[in-house]
Amino acid sequence: MPSRETAAPYQAIARLITAIGRDDFGAAAFDLVSREIQADHIVVQFVEGHRIRGLFTEGKVLARIADAVNRRYLERYHMLDRSLSSFRDLGEGPPVVTRFDPKLNESPTYSAYFFERTGLCDKLSIVNNRGDSMVCCNLYRLEASGPFDKHNVERAAQVAPVLMAALWRHAGEAGKVSLPSMRVSTEPGEAERRSLAALSQREFEICRRLLAGASTEGVALDLGISPHTVRTLRKRLYKKLQVNSLGDLFARYLGAMSAVSSGER
Repeated sequence: MPSRETAAPYQAIARLITAIGRDDFGAAAFDLVSREIQADHIVVQFVEGHRIRGLFTEGKVLARIADAVNRRYLERYHMLDRSLSSFRDLGEGPPVVTRFDPKLNESPTYSAYFFERTGLCDKLSIVNNRGDSMVCCNLYRLEASGPFDKHNVERAAQVAPVLMAALWRHAGEAGKVSLPSMRVSTEPGEAERRSLAALSQREFEICRRLLAGASTEGVALDLGISPHTVRTLRKRLYKKLQVNSLGDLFARYLGAMSAVSSGER
């Protein structure tokens, strides 16, 4: 007869499978990863082509804060998350567990918004690609819990196959998602892509941050340059992109930047 410790993972897995396609799936997924990986929060995104949508966010972070942060991520901040393009480079195959790489997200604005504001200190991602689609399961630890340790990472690798299989099934069956989809209203045109490609690397980085919602001062802090330099380069990139205001920039280039950023330059 199995012990309680042995039975616990199977009970959590059974609950997860039973909840596929239901509103309580996020809670079941969190129950599994909190028991087995000691995660404090879970956020799952589904990427299809150049579109990204949130499946759910669940855990110990206050729901009000978690929802606000993830809405902002889906709307804009995903363009600053270079992890997404690095996950694409993993290719198809079994699920992969990756540790958070600060080098991929050196933006102080990104770090302040997603870690300092929420009290999170560490992140593990379980990623699986199928064709042009990807499920990204992000697991977080609060500062009070400390970073994930080696055992947590090893356990995540063991849980990953069944967790990811359930996530793919849920993504396909869920009639609606608990977070809004960030969708490109029209497929980004080739002209917009070419215009973005014509920017210098510095202009491109400024443009990406402006479209992610960063202020002039925030862009300057991220890139280690002065606000005056940001304003000068902003005028230059406006001219190259043939826009007259930030509103014009959003209207014409938000979709194209999202597409370009998801595949990187």
